[in-house]
Formats: sequence, C-alpha cells, structure tokens
Amino acid sequence: MRVVITQLAATAHLNLMVPIGWALRAAGHEVVVAAQPDIMPAVRQTGLVGVPVGEEARYAEKLAELAPEETIYGSGYDIAELRPEVLTYEYVRDCLAAFASPLALDVNTDESVYDGLVSYCRWWRPDLVIWDSMTFTGPVAAAACGAAHVRTTIGRDHWGRMRELFLKLRAERPDAGDEDPVRDWLSLKLAKYGAAYSEDLILGQTTIDSMPALLRLPSGHGHLSVRYVAYNGPGTVPDWLLEPVPELPRVCMTLGNSFHEVRDGRAAIGFADLFEAVTDLDIELVMLVDPSVIPAGTEVPDNVRIPGFVPLDHLLKSCSAIIHHGGTGTTATAVLNGVPQLIVPHALFDERPLADVIQDNGLGVHLPPEHLSVESLRTELQRILTDPAFTWRADEARKDVENSPSPHDLVKSLEELVHRHRGAAAPVPTA
Repeated sequence: MRVVITQLAATAHLNLMVPIGWALRAAGHEVVVAAQPDIMPAVRQTGLVGVPVGEEARYAEKLAELAPEETIYGSGYDIAELRPEVLTYEYVRDCLAAFASPLALDVNTDESVYDGLVSYCRWWRPDLVIWDSMTFTGPVAAAACGAAHVRTTIGRDHWGRMRELFLKLRAERPDAGDEDPVRDWLSLKLAKYGAAYSEDLILGQTTIDSMPALLRLPSGHGHLSVRYVAYNGPGTVPDWLLEPVPELPRVCMTLGNSFHEVRDGRAAIGFADLFEAVTDLDIELVMLVDPSVIPAGTEVPDNVRIPGFVPLDHLLKSCSAIIHHGGTGTTATAVLNGVPQLIVPHALFDERPLADVIQDNGLGVHLPPEHLSVESLRTELQRILTDPAFTWRADEARKDVENSPSPHDLVKSLEELVHRHRGAAAPVPTA
C-alpha cells in the first residue's frame, strides 16, 4: 500500500514518526514523508523519501515576531490543564477554540501546506495517511483523496482528552446546543476541497500511541499501542563512548531539538549555574549542546564534556542520570534505557505535567524553573545518583516498555484498517 506520513516541521515530531515509517517500508509498503520544506534535510537523513509541501514553517522566527497575546502561550489556555476546578465547559470549549485558530494550529501549518498536501495526495492516491496530532493537514488531505487515516500522538494525548471532555460537558449542558469550535474550524478547511466533516477527522480513524504505558493519559477513543523506539537522528558513536564506562557516574544533559527550533536558544537552565552546580561533584557531565551556544568567557569545569551531537539512545546506556527539559522524545528515551531523570521543564506543551508523572512514579525529580538554583540543582542531582530506588524503578519501567508491541506488530493493524476502509469508502471528491 501507499502511505503518506505528515507532521509539522519540527525534528522532535519527525523523530517520533520515523520508526513507524521504517516498519512499513520493511514490510514492503511505499512510504513518503510529506511536510514543509524546512524539515526535508532531516527527512533525507532518516532514509525515507521526502515530499516538500507548502511554504517553510519558520517556527522560532514566527514566534519571535509575535507578541505573546498573539500566540497560544499568551492566550491564557493550556491544552495540558488537568485541574478539575479549572476544566469547566467554557474553559474546555474556549481552549480548543484557541488551539484551532491562528494562535496555534494555523501557525503550525498555514493554507499553503493544506493546498500542497491535498494536491500531492490527489495525484499520488495514498491508501493511508498517518498524521501528527498537532496539525490537521493529514485528515483534510485524506478526506480529499479518499484515503484511510491514522493519527499519532506527539507526546501524551491532551488533545484527545480535551476533545472527549468537551463532548461530555456539552452533553450535560442543554443550553450549549451543538456548538463546536473545532468542527466549525475544520469544516471550513474541508469545504475548500469539496470534502465533508466527520468526527473521525478530529481524532483519526484510530490513534497510534507510542508513549510508554505508565506515561499515557486515560483514553476513551480507539488507539493502537506501540513500543517507543528511539530515533535521535543520524550520528556516529564517538570513540570515547566505546571505552569502558568510567568509574565516576556519567550524567547526560540535553535541551532537545526544541531548544533551537522553537525556543530560539532560550533555556530554563543557565549554563553558568549548571557548571557551578556540578563543578565539585564526582561525576562526568556530558552536555549534548552545540559548543557554540556556550557564552564566550564561560569557564567549563574539568568534569564537563561538550562533544556536540551524540545519539542520545547510545549515550544513555552508559549514564546514571539525565538532566533535561521534559520533551517527549527525551523523556521516553530515558525510560527506554532505565535512566533516572532530573527534569527542569520547558513550557511548550506537556513538559510540567509529564515531569510530575516521572516524579510520581519514582523515575526521577521534577525541579520547576521557579525553584531552580545552583543549590537545588546540585542537591536533586545528588539525590538521584545516591538513592538506589530511582534506579530500581527506572529499570522496572524499562522492562515494561520492552514488553509492549513493536512497530512491526503495528503494520498488520494498519493493513487491516486500510482493508476495512476500502470496503466502506465513499466517493472521493475531486474538486
């Protein structure tokens, strides 16, 4: 079968999709990754075929040009909000409306991307479209060309949770009628291509969830569980990583791809504070950052190594702990390798709630940026390294991941979904 994978132009999102693409290719299916031009260099490095659609995304530049109130981050709404007292009908409705608007989803992928992907899919005629849950170009293109379509979670499924909660709360409010800001937003996009709205265009005909089970949110909609497989981009394992593991504990520190691509080099952890916190500790700190981002004149301690890019999955196998920003891929890769985590979260999507889950399960510590100091960073890192309970719980979580279905197992489910869709397919719009 022919498969289109599409996601917004962020390397972290692409990396989560790559193992699915590999599994489909290994099973003999044709696979292309269709997304904005600025992600194509990263697509080429995966070994998958890329198709550029629409104009470049330029996320960091766009966010830097906008006032906070012109972005989702200044809207007052948080898709990862979990407090019951906040989640009123009005809040949930307006939160979804804020995301389905120029504040968020329309920044991710503009009209040029919809046009480009629909045009390509009508030409190539894929059997299946697999789409990133943070952009709706995929379901629109699938509806326009008659393909089956499957959503993938890019982290924990807060969008699905909020959608389910909205429908539940609306049913309890007779005065709400049938108001639905997401349906109305999506219907306008579909109408441009002669396609009709259906509810599965919001949450997919099913959802692929590759998050480790202990990190997932409860869900009432259909999903396919698949083992998280780490893909951190192409790289070469350096000679020093092939040497015996040092006697001193090795600690990894990373700020993820979003440090550059979305946050434009802004981080909660200052390099000077980090260096002061670790300089007198008996550890080896390996920082996965570009050495050029270290401010000129900053004194780097002797126990800090800054090698540039090293594949995270390979590095963590020699590490006793990791300090990071709470991104999905980094968090899941640490769980996959059984490494305790010290998370100082960014504030992009789900980093703080995800850090809470890591802490609640005994896999690490959540250190909020407002509580961050040289002393707190040093204290919490030492606690993770000296308390064996963190290592034990992290290893138990690793075993759970290893026992979950692989991407190879997922392929059969996707083939069956396409077969069912073909049997029930409606006429395909052509205008």
